[in-house]
Amino acid sequence: RHGEVEAGMALGLLDREARMEVARPVATDALLPGLDQTRTVGLVTLPGAFVGMLLGGASPVEAGAVQLFVLVALLAVQAVAVAVVLELVARGRLHRVS
Repeated sequence: RHGEVEAGMALGLLDREARMEVARPVATDALLPGLDQTRTVGLVTLPGAFVGMLLGGASPVEAGAVQLFVLVALLAVQAVAVAVVLELVARGRLHRVS
């Protein structure tokens, strides 16, 4: 997608802005699997932390709270990873070697 970055720069965008224009849609796509997993929890599958806590004798409310924490933590880690990669791409520190 190097050509798209160069086209953006030819239109007057700064190097960083041109890279962000190309990388931003990809970054939103990177978060979709985690969001889809969170949406289907409890409908399609019973999550491991939830079932494990129930089998261990915890109440359903406690098990649900732990599972919610796990899901939020996973989404947060994915969001941080996407933000770091996006920033590295925007700074020109991370690029594809062909």
